[in-house]
Amino acid sequence: MQEQTQTLPRRERERMARKTAMLDAAQEVFAEKGYSRATLEEVAARAEYGKGTLYNYFPGGKQEILLAIVEHFHDELCGLIDRTFTGAVDRSFRESLASFLEQTFAFFLERTELFVTLLREAHRMGLSDDPQPRKFFSEQRERALAALSVPIERAIHRGEIRALSPRLLAHMILVNLNGAQMRACLAPSEGGSDFPDTSRTMAVFLTDLIMDGLRTSPEMKDHAQSHAI
Repeated sequence: MQEQTQTLPRRERERMARKTAMLDAAQEVFAEKGYSRATLEEVAARAEYGKGTLYNYFPGGKQEILLAIVEHFHDELCGLIDRTFTGAVDRSFRESLASFLEQTFAFFLERTELFVTLLREAHRMGLSDDPQPRKFFSEQRERALAALSVPIERAIHRGEIRALSPRLLAHMILVNLNGAQMRACLAPSEGGSDFPDTSRTMAVFLTDLIMDGLRTSPEMKDHAQSHAI
């Protein structure tokens, strides 16, 4: 991405840098105040630009900025999927899945307040009567599903996992990840003693759950019975 940016004309690079600064500022303000209480004046001031300049880049105002942030995060997610699964041909699907889950969960934990705001607004807009945001969020979900379906299909062809629908399996992985993220938001207020406390332990837990399910092996069953006695 950086190499592509450097090949652009100077004026275009400067425009992209200003837009990035505005989005970075908006992420900070949204994380601190929430989407509904954040104002464009605060975003502009944080980015050190005038409100009019902000509208030049985002004519749709605060909602367009929010959607641009969501799109950026999906760019990051799809890029992470490609790097993690495609860039490690010597690793098993299980190992790549654990790495992907760990990196994604760590990314979430570093930005929890912002992600809570984004999830809340995604839910609100996804259920609104306005078809445009509904279409936007549907397209972003489809991007992530399509990206994750590719390595799943390769794993199926290699015989590493069962021959099920790659898209459905991708959906289940992302749903489990999303559920873990939501639980992480509640863990501090609920004590969270049963909740994995690091990105690594969460990744191992989810990988075992996804790859092995809830059924015990004969060895594990014998071990549990002997301890019960």
